[in-house]
Amino acid sequence: MSNFDQRPAHDRPLAITGLTSYRYRGRYGWIMIGARDHDDAVREAARSFSDGRTVATIENLQVWDGDEYVPVEDYDCYGDWDHDGART
Repeated sequence: MSNFDQRPAHDRPLAITGLTSYRYRGRYGWIMIGARDHDDAVREAARSFSDGRTVATIENLQVWDGDEYVPVEDYDCYGDWDHDGART
């Protein structure tokens, strides 16, 4: 059996090591983003809009939680870790 992930690209993480996978709901589909944090992901999404009028908002942003993409508002970025990066 192959280890190749059969899910479509917009349903799996694509960020390189060191970045978190995000996706942003754009006018024509998902914009896939690798970013350091939520704010960085929104800035990267805004770069995808060429009309200069569209504003990227966090409401359209989803983050990879290890199993699937979830809305940023529902994502606990600390999970079982404390704010200093130590496992609790």
